Order: sequence, then structure tokens, then C-alpha cells
Amino acid sequence: MNSSAKKVELASVDDLFSTEENHTDAGREKMVEILLIEMHPFKDHPFKVKDYEAMMKTADSILQYGVLVPEIARSDPNGGY
Repeated sequence: MNSSAKKVELASVDDLFSTEENHTDAGREKMVEILLIEMHPFKDHPFKVKDYEAMMKTADSILQYGVLVPEIARSDPNGGY
């Protein structure tokens, strides 16, 4: 076995398949559903719509298939995300 392969650490089954309650108890991040109106842009946000046609294709895809990749958001001390 390659010596670098011996140093690889894999997550345990419990870490991979724990419940939201376990994540909360451990103080970890968790998945929650939030309303879109609770999200707002922040200064110097890195993502901008530069191609309106491509954005409309993305919107059509979301209407057809739903959101396949969840968003990552941080809570704002002033409310919202």
C-alpha cells in the first residue's frame, strides 16, 4: 500500500448517516428550510447574473426538476440569511 494512502482518514458510518438531531446536539451545521424572502444579498457578493438567457434556462430547469443542489447560507445577526 502506498504510504500516503495509509494517512487517509475516512468518516465513520455514524458521521455519514447521523440525524439532524445528532448534528444539533453536536453543535454542527444542519439543513433547514427557509423562505426565499428571508435571504438577501450581501456586499461584494461574488455571483452576478451576466447572461440573462443562461439564467432563464436555469430557472426553467428549477421549475421542471426542482433544486438539486441546496444553497448554503449563513444567518445574519440583523435577521434573515
